[in-house]
Amino acid sequence: MVSTLATEPLTKADPLFGKNHFTLIRWVLAGFVALGHFWLTTTGYEPFRIHQWTGGYMAVNGFFVLSGLLIMKSLATRNDLKSYTASRLLRIFPALIVIMLAFGLIFAPIFSRPGGLPNLVSAETWSYVLRVLVMGDPQGAPGSIFAGNLEEDFNGPLWTIRYEMAAYILAAVAFTIGLAKRLSTTLMMWTGATAIYLLLPHIIDTSSLPASILPFFRLSSCFLLGMVLWHWPAARRPPWWSIAMVFGLFLAFGAGPIGEFLATLSLTGLMLRLGLPDQTFDPLLRLPDYSYGIYIWHYPLIQAVLFFIPDLGPIQIMVISTPLFVLVAGLSWHLIEKPSLRLKRRIS
Repeated sequence: MVSTLATEPLTKADPLFGKNHFTLIRWVLAGFVALGHFWLTTTGYEPFRIHQWTGGYMAVNGFFVLSGLLIMKSLATRNDLKSYTASRLLRIFPALIVIMLAFGLIFAPIFSRPGGLPNLVSAETWSYVLRVLVMGDPQGAPGSIFAGNLEEDFNGPLWTIRYEMAAYILAAVAFTIGLAKRLSTTLMMWTGATAIYLLLPHIIDTSSLPASILPFFRLSSCFLLGMVLWHWPAARRPPWWSIAMVFGLFLAFGAGPIGEFLATLSLTGLMLRLGLPDQTFDPLLRLPDYSYGIYIWHYPLIQAVLFFIPDLGPIQIMVISTPLFVLVAGLSWHLIEKPSLRLKRRIS
């Protein structure tokens, strides 16, 4: 049986069920990821940080907190795994398939050295495409992609996609068996994932573990925090003084082992207050959701520009590449993502 707390949000007064600014929040998070990469791809260093925590790093955490909240909302209100599965697949895969086809047909032959037809027909090229689409490790693209660039990598941000899909699956399992239907059990899962992430590096030598272990618990902690917020409506309206207090603790102790935890709590509070405001601004409600397109397209397009004009600085690459990837993200939303999402209604 779903807890009382889980049913409380089903009111017209709750902006989570009506007008909110979460689309804008996703734009801002995607923008911070791109902003860091303007510097990383040209200087090798992302300067936008407090202590060691960069803006792009924390933006990924923010994405997973929002995702956990909205996924829990979807599971609890629909209670239909068929519709849920269709929605998740249609949200992630159509745009991902397109960008991976672009890798095989455009990026591999044109933006590699030596490139050309051999890369277009290479089994290595298409095995990489398949590897990414089946949620394998997207690092280490073949064919000397972007050879000569400071960062010789096709699309660094794709590393989070497989963790997002794992979170969708595990959330559905937890909901089906009842663990995610109550605040108490959801809170226990979040506490456990967070404790493992924070304490594991201080207990054992994590270099001997698979490289995916710590990122899994890091992003699971963020995702589960969002799920907790679904069951705890009052926590979705944190007072400004509490956000300021947690941020103050982050400024004081953020360089230590609890730094990321405090930063994530501060960011979550800020996203909630700005994303679920008392009054909405109508033009922002009509903002199309280009965030996923910006997230998956900005990096290869930055790299493509630098492949041909290698001496650009971060401001120059920002000015040149931003219109390109926003345009491509817009095309992705209007021609691929939005039409794909309409299909879920037929399935439902």
